[in-house]
Amino acid sequence: MEKETDKRIERLEGEVRALRLELDELKRGGNGFKEEVINTPDTPKQNPPEEEENHLIKLNKAASKKNKNQINKKDVPQQVQSSNLKKPTPPPSKKQRSLEEMILWLLPKIFMVILVLGVLWGLKVISDFELLSNGLKIVLAYCLSIGLIIIGFILDLRKPDSSQIFTVVLYGGGFIIGILTTAAGAILYDVLGLYFALLLALVYIGYGVTICYVKKNQVLSIFVIFTSLLLPYLLEYMDFNGMMILLYVLIVYGFMQFVVVKYNQSITMYTSFIFSMLAVHIIWGLNDDSAGMYVISLILLNMILLLVWWELYKPFSKWRAIHEGFLFSLNGFTILLINFIADNATFPLLFLTAIYFTVALFANKRNESRIVDIAGTLSLLKIFNIIMVINAIDHLEIVLLPLSAFLGLMIGLKLNANLMKILYSILFTFFVIVHLIVDDITPFWTMEHLNYLLIFIYLIVLFLYLKRLTILEFNEEGKAKLNFSIDIYPIFIALYFFIYMYNFDTTYIAYNNAYITAIVLAVVMLASLFISEKLIGRVLKYILIFAFLITSINHIPTHFVEGVDIWLNLLVRVVYALIVIAIIVDIYMKGYLYKTWISHLKIDIDGLLTVAMVGALLLLYSLLSQLQFDSTVNYYLVVTGKTVLLFVTATMSLWMSSTKELRKVKALGYTLLAIAILKLVFSDLDSLNLVIRAFLFMVIGGIGLFLSSKLISKNTKNE
Repeated sequence: MEKETDKRIERLEGEVRALRLELDELKRGGNGFKEEVINTPDTPKQNPPEEEENHLIKLNKAASKKNKNQINKKDVPQQVQSSNLKKPTPPPSKKQRSLEEMILWLLPKIFMVILVLGVLWGLKVISDFELLSNGLKIVLAYCLSIGLIIIGFILDLRKPDSSQIFTVVLYGGGFIIGILTTAAGAILYDVLGLYFALLLALVYIGYGVTICYVKKNQVLSIFVIFTSLLLPYLLEYMDFNGMMILLYVLIVYGFMQFVVVKYNQSITMYTSFIFSMLAVHIIWGLNDDSAGMYVISLILLNMILLLVWWELYKPFSKWRAIHEGFLFSLNGFTILLINFIADNATFPLLFLTAIYFTVALFANKRNESRIVDIAGTLSLLKIFNIIMVINAIDHLEIVLLPLSAFLGLMIGLKLNANLMKILYSILFTFFVIVHLIVDDITPFWTMEHLNYLLIFIYLIVLFLYLKRLTILEFNEEGKAKLNFSIDIYPIFIALYFFIYMYNFDTTYIAYNNAYITAIVLAVVMLASLFISEKLIGRVLKYILIFAFLITSINHIPTHFVEGVDIWLNLLVRVVYALIVIAIIVDIYMKGYLYKTWISHLKIDIDGLLTVAMVGALLLLYSLLSQLQFDSTVNYYLVVTGKTVLLFVTATMSLWMSSTKELRKVKALGYTLLAIAILKLVFSDLDSLNLVIRAFLFMVIGGIGLFLSSKLISKNTKNE
């Protein structure tokens, strides 16, 4: 019995092993089952008869054969089908607009604004000559507004694709004319009642929000909010109710946020906030009302921004750091305006601190660590600002603060502590910049003047210590690579030295006219361009060029001069402008400097030309300002000359970029074109009389619309 039991156990063990082998073969997808004889250590090799084979093995063999047949039948059509399938072609990538196309997209809107302003001022001219009554003028303006809307609607129905640009412009033009007409009828001409005008304004605001909602166009949304907030800029210094305008700004900004949240228009959110804050600031500047309601308006705008930003923050994942930076910067802008407007900014800042501290607590409950960091940091900054408002810095701290930052930076460099180096570098840079902006060197024996000299010593010591620690790296050609401590840092030392020398010269030598410093610097800089780098080094030349640019910027503001100084002042500006223009011509025509120096450098010619053209423009612009200040030329000629100078420089930039591949110069041309238009709208309004203003705006607006349409059609043909 025991022997039979042992035999059965051995046979069962062999069957289990066989089943395991069969399962492994099924998993591997083998072609057949291997019939193996199971050997045990106690028994020799055996071939059991078929009739004694266990029924489990038979069932497994039958099932395995059936599964193989089914698998083979399924594999054949799948392989054929997969071979017949083609690889799916990836969808074509969406073509992104170039900068030029975006500018062409915006030009019709800009010129529509100019044309609308020209029409409005033209109607005012007609009213001043009593050709039309105020009521008839308001009726005509409303007819123009409704007409633009109807024309845009008809064009949208007939050609919804090709006329998309101009329909958006027409919708926006009808909106701005209606808003401004309502404000003019109620505030300026007293034709409409305040409540009726408020009702019409709400209707137009609803229309503006509706077209933004229907069109889903972020550019249109920005255009609507921008044109809606033009009212504080156009009221000038007339007597009006500041509370009504503040309410108007809050209503427009609040209604537009519904569109912002609906379509995630983050750019509209930021631009509308900036325009609204500037509008509040303009209203405060034009009125003598209490600052309390303006501060409350700033706080309400900031709260709305925070709510909308929180709502739009969820879908942001790739660009969330940028949006966090915008929130941080715009809050700094809010703090700046509150400090500027409020008589005592302590309570408003405490209120904002409580708001952001609450946001930090709420975000902490939702495990939003990044928002907690932002809100907490903003709360700390507001608390720091409150402390700065309450406690003024005494004269001793003017010296101690830069000194402590300098010592901390030196210890960080010695210990090679990266965190200390970064922290104290930022602090030291901040204190130096604040000192240059705020402090003066008069009288001579003062802590402020001493601090100028001490900071210069700090910079020299830092340069010597950094040069001692720096190990030069060489490239494959055996030339030393560009190093910050040796090549870049001396530029900042030279910059600080020239700023101090300019202040000292204007205070103790030339009496507000640093002509000696300016002329010597120009001569030395020009000479360095023709001297070999073996004599002066590769960095000194660029330091002198940079100092030349800084000195040019310092000569941009106008100042009072008498006698011969009037002509010396003009001579300095002319010399600087001619030097810059000569360098531009030499580089563009590939002259001596280009062949002997610039062509051997790895330098961006496009960027260099752009900077040089900006410098020449600023110098010539300052020359016109000085002529106006000295009453040498007629006032209207100077104002017109400035505007013409901007347009001419923009035209030259675009012409140069058309003959050569100069993208940055082209961008400069479009930028100057925008600046010229903004100057025409916001600056020349006060400088020119009403007749010239209306005529100039109508002409430029009409020509601009015509040229922009031609540019768009030409760009379409090229595509």
